[in-house]
Amino acid sequence: MSNVEWLLRGKTGEHVLRLGDRIDMDNAKWRGTIERILIGPGLRLFLTDTEARQDVKMEPRGERAGQWVSSQVTIAGRAEIDFLDGQRIQLTADQAVLFRAPTGRAAYSAEAGSKFHSVGFSLDIARIERLFDGEVPEMLQALLEPDADTCRIVPVRADRTMRTVARSLFGNELNGPLRTLMMEGAAIQLLALQAAAAQQQPRSRDKRELSARERDAVHEARRRLLADMGQPPTLGELAFGAGLSEKRLNEGFRQLFGATVFDVLRNERLAHARNVLLAEQASLKDVAFRVGYNHVSNFITAFTARYGAPPRQYMGED
Repeated sequence: MSNVEWLLRGKTGEHVLRLGDRIDMDNAKWRGTIERILIGPGLRLFLTDTEARQDVKMEPRGERAGQWVSSQVTIAGRAEIDFLDGQRIQLTADQAVLFRAPTGRAAYSAEAGSKFHSVGFSLDIARIERLFDGEVPEMLQALLEPDADTCRIVPVRADRTMRTVARSLFGNELNGPLRTLMMEGAAIQLLALQAAAAQQQPRSRDKRELSARERDAVHEARRRLLADMGQPPTLGELAFGAGLSEKRLNEGFRQLFGATVFDVLRNERLAHARNVLLAEQASLKDVAFRVGYNHVSNFITAFTARYGAPPRQYMGED
């Protein structure tokens, strides 16, 4: 395709963003650049360097599903991918991700004030099989199944080497065919680094794919967890109610939401607190208590670590 349409959602409404070779943005929603580069029929790159000025969500429209495996390597900042089937994963500098979305549907979201500097690429599965010469690492085999009808996600720990290779794609020292060759090599190197990282991750029987019953149980556990964030159930209570072990429940949360039970609760608490600070005239003590923090100092520390700015900076904003 010569371009891609994205439906951009923000608090001021919706509009269509047509992404061609490169787009430069500087408006009320965000600023920065997104560059889309096609390298032959089997590889496409997305170079993103943006800062959200309000909560935004981007969802592709009319994007063909195809037989693609995609990757995201974050250099700095954070964002989130919602695969629109209940699975969700956070994109951070410490965690890269390989994924297969058979329906082609995934939405990217970023919170106001957050930066996102990343490299994304998609490779045709036939080309990946050729690159591995028939010896696809076990941890990646599920991504290449021809009849996959559910999202497959392989998160891996990102290291400095991976981020350095990703950062090199933003260099402008080369042009034309030389730049194309460099980018193709860097994308393949990123795939190799992620495959190696996936192979090094400890294996566990609890990392097997969730059954339909387990998926339903994990979704219900999340609903129960967030129903009262001030006094949530314990991990043991959630696991007992779901009919799963605590370890399996945590693994289910990782598979579906990209984080452990505790991390999901903390992130939702802080997101709720941030929304309250933006929308209401409330004291820090009241907000902290509302989301389950008994000590304001602990709330401030967690909030600042999450958003890169203390909560007072969000008070009274329009």
